[in-house]
This record gives sequence, C-alpha cells and structure tokens, in this order.
Amino acid sequence: LCPPFLAAGSHSVTCPPVQNPIFSGPAAPWAVQPQRAAAGALGPEFRRARSTKNISKRNNRGAGGQERGARASSAAAGRCVDKLLRVAPEDRRALGASLSSFRGELVGPDDYCHVLRELGDRDKSALRALEVFHAALPLVGNGSVDKGKLLTAAIGALGKMGRPDLARRGFDSGIAGGYGKTVFAYSALISAYARSGLATEAMGVLESMKGAGLRPTTVTYNAVIDACGKGGVDLRFTLGYFRQMLRDGLCPDRKTFNSLLSACSRAGHLEDARAVFDEMIHLGIGRDIYTYNTFIDAICKCGNIELAMQVLLDMEAKKLKPNVVTYSTLIDGYSKLEKYEEALKLYEKMKSLGIRLDRVCYNTVLAIYVKTGKYAEIAIVCDEMEDSGIEKDTVTYNSLINGYGKQGRLDIVSFLVQDMRRRGVAPSVLTYSTLIDIYSKAGMHGDAFNVYLDFKESGLKADVVLFSSFIDTLAKNGLVEWALSLLNDMTEMGIKPNVVTYNTIIDAFGKSKVHAEEDPEVGEMGIVGVYNGQIIRAANPVTRGRSAIDVRMRRSQELYFILELFQKMVQQGVRPNVVTFSAILNACSRCNNFEDAALLLEQLRLFDNFVYGVAYGLLMGYQEIWSQAQSLFNQLGRMDSPTSSAFYNALTDMLWHFGQRQGAQLIVLEGVNRRVWENTWSEFCLDLHLMSCGAAQAMVHAWLLNVRSIVFEGRAMPEFVSILTGWGKHSKIAGASTLRHVIEALLNSIGAPFQVERFNIGRFVSPSVVVAAWLKESGTINTILLSDERAQRASPSNLVPRLEALQL
Repeated sequence: LCPPFLAAGSHSVTCPPVQNPIFSGPAAPWAVQPQRAAAGALGPEFRRARSTKNISKRNNRGAGGQERGARASSAAAGRCVDKLLRVAPEDRRALGASLSSFRGELVGPDDYCHVLRELGDRDKSALRALEVFHAALPLVGNGSVDKGKLLTAAIGALGKMGRPDLARRGFDSGIAGGYGKTVFAYSALISAYARSGLATEAMGVLESMKGAGLRPTTVTYNAVIDACGKGGVDLRFTLGYFRQMLRDGLCPDRKTFNSLLSACSRAGHLEDARAVFDEMIHLGIGRDIYTYNTFIDAICKCGNIELAMQVLLDMEAKKLKPNVVTYSTLIDGYSKLEKYEEALKLYEKMKSLGIRLDRVCYNTVLAIYVKTGKYAEIAIVCDEMEDSGIEKDTVTYNSLINGYGKQGRLDIVSFLVQDMRRRGVAPSVLTYSTLIDIYSKAGMHGDAFNVYLDFKESGLKADVVLFSSFIDTLAKNGLVEWALSLLNDMTEMGIKPNVVTYNTIIDAFGKSKVHAEEDPEVGEMGIVGVYNGQIIRAANPVTRGRSAIDVRMRRSQELYFILELFQKMVQQGVRPNVVTFSAILNACSRCNNFEDAALLLEQLRLFDNFVYGVAYGLLMGYQEIWSQAQSLFNQLGRMDSPTSSAFYNALTDMLWHFGQRQGAQLIVLEGVNRRVWENTWSEFCLDLHLMSCGAAQAMVHAWLLNVRSIVFEGRAMPEFVSILTGWGKHSKIAGASTLRHVIEALLNSIGAPFQVERFNIGRFVSPSVVVAAWLKESGTINTILLSDERAQRASPSNLVPRLEALQL
C-alpha cells in the first residue's frame, strides 16, 4: 500500500504509530480514537472535475509575508528591488551594477535574500532573478552558510515563477560550489517542483537528500506531499510519505494536513478528505480558510453540493469569513451539476457582500453564461473585468471561443483570436484544439489546417485531443494516408492514441470522392498546406484524379491503410467500442466490391467474434443468424440512443449497399419496434431525419407497404401523406442534403407519386387519393417488395464463426 522504500522505519515516540497507510473505515490511520463515519463513496463521473491547482495558488496569495525566522529587511532592499525591476532582464552587466550600487546599504545576506524573494513575488522574468542571484553571491561574502541562505531564496523565487528547471540549475551550482548541501536548499527545490506539479522530480530530490546524509524536516515532507498531490500521484503513495514522516519522529502541522486534504481532493476521495478534516480537530490543529476551501472543493468534485453548502455555514458559524475562492468553488460546483440558476445566485451574493472577484471567478461565471447562451451577460461580465483591471487570460479566451464557436459565430471567434494576439495572451493547446474542432465542424478545413500549422510553430507539446481534432480534419477531407502519418507522429512523441482517434480514421474510409480533372463539379481546393515538407492539397470535399482506374487504386490504397490501422490498435492494446464497430460497418458500405468488404469485415474478428458473426451472417443472408442478432440488439438497447442508432444505421447501410435489401428492411423494422429512432414512424408521415441513406430507403419501402395495407383495408386517410428528409440546413448549400437527394431518386425509380413541397424542400408530399390509386395498381407491389441477392436457409458450420459472448 506504500512505496517499497517506505516499508521500513522506526515509530516515533512523539506521534502515534501508524496502523495503516490508507484511510479506511471511520478512522484516519494516525488516529487513536474512533472518528465519525465518512461520507458515501464517490461517483466516478465526478472525478473529471477541474484541478485544485488554482485553489492552492489563490489561497496562498497574499498570505505569504516574510518567511518564518527571517528578520525585517532594510528600506534599501525595497529600493534595490524597484531599481532592478527597471533593468532589462537580459542585461547581465546592468543588473550586476545596479545590485552593486546598494552594496553599502544592504545589511548582510538577509537583505539580499529579501531582494530575491520580492523578485519571485513581483517579477515575471525568471532570468532576471537568476542573474541577480549570481551577481549577489560575491557580495554576501565567502561563508557557505550565507551563500546557502541566498541559494534557498533564489530557488524559492524561481519556483514561484514556474521555472523549476532554472531552480535546479541554481541548486546544482550550489552543490558544485560547496554551499548547496543544506536541508533548506533541498526542501526549497522540492517545493519548486511541487509548484509545477512535478512529483517524480520532487520525490527524486527527497531520495538524493537522504542519500546525502541529510534528514528531512516537516517542511521537506510537506513539500513532497504537496508535490504528490499536485502531480496526480496515487493517493496511497502520498499517504506513504505521511507515514514515513511519522516514523521519522516528525509531527504534522496545518500545512501537512492542508496538503493531504488537497491531495484527497485532487484524487476525488471524499471519504479520505473528511477523515483528514476531522483528524485536524482531533489533534487540535486549527482549520484555516485554505482548509475549508480545499474541503469544499473536494466535496464539489463529488457532486455533493448540499454538503458543501453545510460546510459554508460551518465556516460562518466559526467566524471564518468565506472569500472569493470559497464562492467561486461553490459556483463551479453548481455549474458542474448544471444548476446554473443557483450558481448565479451565489455570484450575485458575492457582489452584494462586496467581495472582489478575481479572474478565476470571472472565468467560472463566463463559462456558465457561455453554456446557457446568455451572450448579452457575457458582454457585461467582460466589461466588468475591464473596469476592475482584470485582464482576460487564456482560460477566458478558450471559454469564449468555444461558446461562440458552438453558436456558429465564426466572426466573433476570429475577433477573439486576433484580440488574444493583440493583447499578448499566449494560446494553449486547448485553444488550438478548440479552433481546429470549430473550423472542422463548420467545413472550413483549410482554416483548421492553418491552425495546426500555427500550433507546430508554437513550441507547445500536443496532447491526444489536439491530434484527434486534426486527424478528424484530415480524415473528413479523405486524406486517410496523412491522418495515419499524423498517428505515427503521435506515437513517436509518446502520446497514446485513444479509441476516438482510431474511430475517426476508420470512419473516413471511402468518404473521399475522386473525380476526373475535367469534372466541372469539383470545387476549389479546401486544404492547401505543408506537412513534413510536403504540400497537401485536397478538394473540399473531393480529391482530383484522372480516371476510373485511379478511383479503384485510391480505394485499394485506403483499404490497405485501414487494415494497417487495425493492427496498430491490437498492438497498442486500444480496446474498441461500439462506435468502432459502427465505423467498420460504415467503411464496408463504401467498398467497391464484396471481396474488399469481406476483408474489412474480417477485422471485426480481431475485436469481437460475436459481432463479426452477426454482421457476416446477415450479409450472407443466413436465416438462422437472426436469433443471435436479437441478442446483439438487446445489448444495444442498454446504450444511449445516438450510439445505438448509429450502429443500426451502419449495419443497414452495409446490407443495403451489397443487395441484402430484405435483411436491411428487417433491421430497420426491428429498430422501429425498439424505438431506436425517435418519432420516425407514423401511419401517414415518415420522418427520416435521424436515419442513414440505406436505412431510410429500406424504411420507405416498409412504410409504403404499411400504407398499402391501410388502403386495402379501406381505412380513412388524411388529405395528404408525407415523407420528411430534412433540407440540409447544416450543408454549405441550402437543399444539399444527401438524404433528400437519395430519397428523391428512390421515389422516382419506383414511380411513387410524391412531389417536393413548395415551401419545404425537405418534405415530399402526395394527396392520399393519388397514393392510394398508385398502390392499388397491379405492378406497384413488385416495386415496393424487397428481396436479398444472397439468401441461404442453412449455412455450413465451417462458414459460421463461433459465436461468443458480446462485449461492446
């Protein structure tokens, strides 16, 4: 339950011995007396809540002051800091001269340490602090103790600036110079890593400290525990360090418990957080505003907002005044539960209490207004931020870009991007991912590609979300080969593709249309850019070719790429889901011939032999496979509607594409009976909005047969019957709905007397008397009855795969 190197150690005579390194049951591990029962277990859906990194920073803000034991600095130290801040950070000579000019006024090493600490608090240039440290070394004398103090102050300052790399450089120079081997320097370096969430590096420094013969202090362990919490280390390991702390004879203080509480909060362990919170009372350790705020954050992560409000009342009862962090944490908690009205009531309460909002709180409120589409309020909040002197940061812009992007306000998105550049706000990986996603969904694939090129030049490290977004853009343009190339880049950079990434590429197979050069319908190039030194050009949404042979070669090449992709999934241990299966079936329906489809369908066996057996059996027309198909549909019925309907659509499309028309019709009727598509079927109106082309065509035939039975039964009919397809409002060209064109062609091919409605091009209508007359014609029944090209009553046992338990 704890790291092996923490397994040994003597118990402290000062603190109670540890019985268990993990909080379990009602008591904390170091507790002597039983504690009250902890709260209920967590729901995993709430463990995706935001990090408490901001909670830590905001609680510590303004609470620092001077370090314990440090004497008050001289007035000259303050003037020296002001002068140094006016010097360019890269001007080493000027910085050294400015510092030397105060040599006669600065009193000993404490003043120099104060200068460095102030630079850490007030300056943004880590380079300036590092240069000042090196310039101050000869000024404090030759004593290793004084130089050690200066080193500790420099490491602390660089850690505050988020530059643990420079802090490490300074530490190494101190070790080499013979003045860095102190508990204080090691502890400061651990703290610097902790501030940046670099737990592995912090733990490494602790081990090297022990190897150097130095004994860690409470401050050291507090820093390590804090690093583990911020770095996402398993809570058991974090508590293992706490156990070792007790074994070393050190007693925890408020900082220890606050760091433990923060670690529990980040891990989403509410029961453990409650144990820490209660144990502070048991040991007589006072709980401060940071303790309460962190505990409230842990509770909100678990979705127990009622308990969080009770803790707020407890704070007020103990005369501890809630601050901006308290309220913004609660507002965010309500927002996570989509209780926006309650969240905004707290926001108004904050303002009525005169609590000054900070940037994090404004960002939280802005995110709520974005989610609820209250764009007038967004403008008001942005004006409030300006009036309060609070500048928008990357989080602010990301929220606004995402919100306006979802509303299709690309003009405002463009303005926000330009405003970020004008104000010098650096975009994050999330900014680029969001922009790629927005432009891709708007069909602006060239703009999405340019965003990716900008990202390549930014120096930021990509994550799986950004890669998946750009792979989606390439795939939707039919650039399967380039998408796979980007997939290789991901793995080379140590970023593991997830199942969504693979599904995107699989689903892209066969979607690119290849036209001859002289084809006048081919539009302008949608993507033009450079990737890996090569120019990429893809028509939007088609690519140019030369002949029908090129079309077949293109499909064969794409098929090879997709088959290679399946092998990568298996090798990397990526577990497919039902969306993967749907993507494979969709790809099969876009194959040029049955042999390619069978080869592609065979890949299902790599993942799930049962799904493969059902799909292959239906495709071959094996009648006895229907009982297994029913079992598959039962499993799909336990999934959400979009996922389930996507699988039905994909399966039906494949069957329809390869001539299994009656089988396709059986699938859609099964879907209607199981309510897979909402409000699709009624006796005199057929709504095909949520259906794929193959499923919709099978449905039209089934629906017309039903209308025919009503006609021959002599039942009353309304004046008109209609079929809804949608008119393509999400298409670039009004009325360019693929489904509408497919259904129009189908109705014309069977001679059905439906016409496009005058004021709604997505609706086909016909007078009931006309439809009835057509259905009574002797030849009509033959046009609306469907049959399979392949129908087999029995199949040889060696052709039917072994059916195994379904695991979607």
